[in-house]
Amino acid sequence: MARIERRLDSSIMSKSEYGWKGYDIKFNIPIRYENLYKEFISRHAKIEYYIRKTGDVLNHASNVKASMTDWDSHKKNIHIDAIAQKALVLCQEGLKQKYPLEIADCWGALYTKGEHTIKHHHWPFTWSFCYYVKVSDTTPPLIFHNMINPQDKSSVDMPIYPKKGDMFIFPSTLRHSVPTQETDEERMVIAGNIWYNFNSTYNPNN
Repeated sequence: MARIERRLDSSIMSKSEYGWKGYDIKFNIPIRYENLYKEFISRHAKIEYYIRKTGDVLNHASNVKASMTDWDSHKKNIHIDAIAQKALVLCQEGLKQKYPLEIADCWGALYTKGEHTIKHHHWPFTWSFCYYVKVSDTTPPLIFHNMINPQDKSSVDMPIYPKKGDMFIFPSTLRHSVPTQETDEERMVIAGNIWYNFNSTYNPNN
């Protein structure tokens, strides 16, 4: 049985005894890692051009405090869509029963010095993904929060230092963030969310 600890999270806590409550739940979750550099390197320049040309559409209004494109960039750029469709395939890979997953949204982000992403999650989506177009040894990591240290079972933050072409797929409930960028180098990423659409006419089992 999962061990459940009550957490007072002001962002979702109801003041009454009813409604949404915040809990920390300790259980095993899947996170998928692939390096797709060879498959998508030919698209990087065109993706980079699109992200630069589009600019900061959201004006730092989201959790991403960096230059961010539209939420539906996969519908506007075939190269970004190719990344998103690959994430869809990887989500289904190895499953005996296929489900009608689809891309809910997808965007590009460009981080420069002083920019960061606030700790957050992507619930109520099912899966979230990120693909790294441009990173270096000095750009900040992706941090997964509330991970369990295998040695002493304490709750810790787990930094991941991605390479170009890395893709990570993780449950949308997993809290994550990006620390403030301290260098002048750029950090460019494609990110998105995937969900089930049981009304879809798409049959992935055919």
